[in-house]
This record gives sequence, C-alpha cells and structure tokens, in this order.
Amino acid sequence: MSNSYPVENPHITAQFLNSNFIRKIENGMAKEAQVEGSAFIREKLRQEAAVRELLVPQGITEDQIDRTLDSDQPVKIIDKEPDSVATFVNFQGTGQRTWFRGKRYAVKFGKIESQRFTKSKFELMTYTSDIRQILSDNSVKDMADEEDRKFYETILAITVANPSVQQTNGSFQSATFKLGMRALLERRRPVGKMLMAKAKYLDALDLPATSVGHEIAKRHFDEGIESSQKLWGLPVVTTVKPQVYPINHAFIFAPQSPNNFLGNFYLLQDATLYIEQKADIIMFWTYEALGLGIGNSLSIQQIIFP
Repeated sequence: MSNSYPVENPHITAQFLNSNFIRKIENGMAKEAQVEGSAFIREKLRQEAAVRELLVPQGITEDQIDRTLDSDQPVKIIDKEPDSVATFVNFQGTGQRTWFRGKRYAVKFGKIESQRFTKSKFELMTYTSDIRQILSDNSVKDMADEEDRKFYETILAITVANPSVQQTNGSFQSATFKLGMRALLERRRPVGKMLMAKAKYLDALDLPATSVGHEIAKRHFDEGIESSQKLWGLPVVTTVKPQVYPINHAFIFAPQSPNNFLGNFYLLQDATLYIEQKADIIMFWTYEALGLGIGNSLSIQQIIFP
C-alpha cells in the first residue's frame, strides 16, 4: 500500500481549500472529496498512533484473507516461530483476547469508527482554517488513541502473565535498560525499539555524560532531548498519551522485520473519510478495518520505574 500523498502548495489559503472541498460535494463529486480527505487523515493517523511506529501497517486485500469453520469474520492465518506464544488485539468492543500455542495464529480484524460530525455547508463556508485539519483533529486522535489503547492492553497482559521473565524494575539509568535489553537477548530475541512516555524520556536529560557519552550529553544541553530520539543507540518511540501509556512504564521490543520477531499489523481498509449530504447538511465520519497480532509474546520486555 502506497504511503505517498500529494504535496500541497503552502501558499494556497485554507479558505480556497475549503471552498474547493465544499464545491466538490455540491457538484456530486463527494467521492473525490473523500479521497482527498482520506489521504490527509491517513497521514495524520500515521503520526498520531505510536503502535504504527512499532508495527508498520501492511495493506491486505480480499483475496489474501482466510476463512474459518466457525465464523464468517475475516482472519489472516500466520505461521509463527516454534515454542512461542501468540495473541491478537481485538478491536471490537471488549472482545476476548485469545492466546495461541500451536504452529500458527490468527490475526482477526475489527473496525474503529470515529463519531459522526454534522454541519451545514453554509456554516462550513465561514471556516478560515482547513476543514480537513478540523476533521482530523476531531476524529484521528480518537482513532489513534483506540489503536494505542488496545495495543497497550495486550502488551501489558503479556508481560504481567510472565513477570519474572518479562518485567524489569529499576530507576531511569543505564543499568536498568541494560538489564531489560539483556533479558531479550538471553531469549535469543534481537533488540529493536523502545516505547515510553515523552515525559519520562525527558529524564534522559539528567543522565550523566559518563552514562551516555560526552558528545550526547553536550548535544542534549545545546539542542535539547528532541535532537535525538535514541538512547544508547536504540530508537525510542515516544508518546504524549499518559491516559494510554503510563509514565512509569517503558517497553523494549524485538524488531518486526526481517524475521518477524514481533508481530503483524494488517489494514483491510485504511482510515477512510465518508461523506454524506442531505440538502445543505453534510455528515462526515472516518472508519478503518484493521487486525493486529503479536506473533511472539517473548519479544517484549517491560521496564517498570518507581
């Protein structure tokens, strides 16, 4: 699935974009407006959901999905590593999470949908900011939070079920992270990325030069922590969602590829803007169909800070 979207001219005013957007709907070109809005929303969703930086979404077509004997729900059957346990994230309400111990596991699909927004086209004409930005602010963040919330619930359930092996406790210092990374390596899992709250990541400013190196400490002093999203050479995915990812938790993951040590993230349908018009009333909402499976639960290590 291509992630290339049209590049916009920054000199075009928001009012021009809005009038063009509304004109397409009025002229029976809602499909074109939907495509334009969907591209904008997909890019925003990619930036908002932390899980999408850990497991890169992969488009899947109808002819690639599998069927099961006891359900008409779409699934994707994945072969997994021997002696590993797998689970999947259920995006349909509070559905039961299933653990797999055989040679394969099933990634099941669910739908995430934003709330529905209704506006008169005459009201939309008064907007001086990009309508697409307003739509993404209202719907994308909620959808991204739902993706991250289900992902966090699953990885936490995995580590809590095996605390003596997959949980490391300690303060924010090199020795603690070293223990966490070593735990993965001792299970013969390579170290890929870390995930933590951005507020906790700021504690790296307090790490001494003897721990992170004089050049890195100098760069942090001159340019701030944002100058490098890494700790000890390990890429760090940070998030500003304390309501989803607690500040006292960090996770270390094995890489998703090339040997698929972690899991799969499939998009049966990427985030799509739907537009419906009745007279002057325009209704907007966004939905997506996705499936996410952790193929190897031993590829996750949790760090718990005091």
